Amino acid sequence: MTVAGRVDGHPVTRRVTVHLRQQDLSPSGHVGNASTVGVLEEARTVFLGHARPGRVGYVDGILEVLGERARMLIGQQTVEYTSELWYTHEPLLVSLWISHIGRSSFSVAATIADQSDPTAQAAVSSEATIVLVDRLTGRPWPITDDVRDVFVRHHGDPVALRPRPGPDAAAGP
Repeated sequence: MTVAGRVDGHPVTRRVTVHLRQQDLSPSGHVGNASTVGVLEEARTVFLGHARPGRVGYVDGILEVLGERARMLIGQQTVEYTSELWYTHEPLLVSLWISHIGRSSFSVAATIADQSDPTAQAAVSSEATIVLVDRLTGRPWPITDDVRDVFVRHHGDPVALRPRPGPDAAAGP
């Protein structure tokens, strides 16, 4: 389900619902950190596509354009929690878009909101950097024009993540 729209000021190209399970709860009763990362991974798989068992390539997502040329690896993922997510029978709403397109990598921005509260801001913001890798050599695969064109159609601003606390925060990476 591709939708045009905005979430917390960001253009969204895909919204995915993810149902919670009882085992997603932490001992304190909210959705645990590892489960939150799992929700992001599940939504990203719907957005990007999934590998076919025993076959090469991706289906049902924007990475279908890769064909058999490259595979993806998560290079980095940052997750910021702005409020707790509590268990609900309503699925969580994950909004996703491409926030950066580099030479052989791209970033997927995502927010997670509780659908049971339509006025709630996103409880989680995330950005994952994905590296495209040549299937034969294992080396970074340069993004071709046809792949870049698909990514551009899903492009929006990066999520605004808070800087790390401490004396080095102002210096940057």
